[in-house]
Amino acid sequence: MNTQPVLNDSENTLIVFLHAYSHSPKNLEDIVSASVSDFPNAHILCPLLPTSVISTKSPNSIVIQILEEIDLAFKATLSNNRQYKRIILVGHSLGALLARKVYVVACGERVKAPFGPEYDGQRKTHGTLVPAREWAHLVTRIVLLAGINRGWRISHHLNMVRAPLWAIGLAIAHVMRAITGRTFLITTIRQGAEFITELRIQWICMLQDLVDAEGLEVDERRAPTGTATTIQLLGSQDDLVGPEDNIDLVSGGDFYYLDVPKSGHENVIALSDPAYGPERRRLFLLALSGTVKQLEAESIVPSDDKFISPNVAVRRVVFVIHGIRDAGYWTHKIARRIKRRAGPALSDWATETSSYGYFPMLPFIFPWYRRRKVEWLMDQYTEALARFPNATFSYVGHSNGTYLIAKALQLYPCCRFDNIVFAGSVVSVSYDWRQLLDANPPRVNAVLNFVASRDWVVAFFPKLFQMFRLQDLGSAGHDGFTLAGTTNVHERKYIDGGHGAAIGEEQWNLIADFVLSGKPPSEDGIPNQVSKRSWFVRTFGSFPLVVWLIIATFLALIWFGILLIIKSMPLGPVTQGIAIGVGTTVYCLIIWLAITRL
Repeated sequence: MNTQPVLNDSENTLIVFLHAYSHSPKNLEDIVSASVSDFPNAHILCPLLPTSVISTKSPNSIVIQILEEIDLAFKATLSNNRQYKRIILVGHSLGALLARKVYVVACGERVKAPFGPEYDGQRKTHGTLVPAREWAHLVTRIVLLAGINRGWRISHHLNMVRAPLWAIGLAIAHVMRAITGRTFLITTIRQGAEFITELRIQWICMLQDLVDAEGLEVDERRAPTGTATTIQLLGSQDDLVGPEDNIDLVSGGDFYYLDVPKSGHENVIALSDPAYGPERRRLFLLALSGTVKQLEAESIVPSDDKFISPNVAVRRVVFVIHGIRDAGYWTHKIARRIKRRAGPALSDWATETSSYGYFPMLPFIFPWYRRRKVEWLMDQYTEALARFPNATFSYVGHSNGTYLIAKALQLYPCCRFDNIVFAGSVVSVSYDWRQLLDANPPRVNAVLNFVASRDWVVAFFPKLFQMFRLQDLGSAGHDGFTLAGTTNVHERKYIDGGHGAAIGEEQWNLIADFVLSGKPPSEDGIPNQVSKRSWFVRTFGSFPLVVWLIIATFLALIWFGILLIIKSMPLGPVTQGIAIGVGTTVYCLIIWLAITRL
């Protein structure tokens, strides 16, 4: 891909500089000055971006602002017959992400990687794709300085002051999102967040389209969009993010990587530093204007891990994802059954059975914990998209695994699946499958939901949140979907058993066949099927709040019983007070361990 040469002259060149989070154009003075010395006649665009610490702007709205400023600059050159011959995008940290997204959007929207509703105003007519910018083919180079290509995360790479501050800020952001529905800009570029994942997917699709277009006739007067040379400058001492956050093994395989010695995340742009500035300046100018041969000579392999190599032979991929309180060992067995049932088409199939780890009951209640797992799933999806570029994806989920894909389909417009199987679903009964099935092209082909006869887990707990509309949880695994029976939303009632009944071995062939064909099993061909739900689960499932009150009352009675036992002992007042404190503490600790470990 990185095929565009760099012209020696600087006439009619536009260089766009995008600053980092909580920074301003002033922070880029060193690299702007260095660029002007190398390109004395270049036009400089260094906009002030709304990236303050308390900014709640979405990164997509900032991208649109940048695009419109480049549009104005480009139109101005057309009016005085001095059209740009070359555009270079330079970004630091967050600015590096914005630079990549600006380029992706400038190259135009693709059906398999849509931009989302924020870009509706960029479409010429309603429902059409966002067209490529007239100047997109002029972008010859993108320079990323400490670009957080996979997004940031709280890890051991953060220093002891920054880590707790970021953790507190993230907690405040979660509360803010829960109350107002808005969030801080910085949280939108976390690893796995929508903006990051969509950018990675859109970049992958842009490059895949270039591969697909090889050999086709192109306008020789202009370079194809998507072919800009991309260079990432890596600080050797980055104290903000780790190497795995800077380096995207999925969508960054076509980058040139330059190692900047004695440099961290912030000072990689400090070119005036008397000790280390000269080498930083040399490498920056190499990235800005060096030839491909020069870049190849100094480019490094930035990670011990290998960049993902596409496997074009695989045509179908199935994700099998477990739920809470589950290590997910069964997922491998269902995956193997699917491949076995594929028969002669076995070689066309790949499976994804990665685990997001053991997920106890208490964290499941909090939406920000569940959202982390959604982001994890989309990270896996992005990797699979790069690894299997010609494949369609299907999905089998149990319990929280059903929530992950349902939420991902809502949050990520680039996410699409063929056939989806739900077991023990904790998704709302009113989930709108129609907008996914009726999309053009469809984002989901067919859905099969198994409903168990005694799924008290779903009936008593997620259903409470559904009844009071407190969260995006629900009782589809107990009550079924309201859209069941409509086009391609299939349901089979009732599988005899509890929360895990539908992933029992008796159902594996049915699950595999639906994944393979998208056709639901016949009504009379379902093992362990019963005609009715358990009256006990059905009755109390209609009043889940009563169940919670009974549990709370039971726990309170146990505590009062402990107090009565202690008070009946022949102890002095001080000793009795200590005993009550210890007993209460131990009791609370046992409950805490139960809800955070089970």
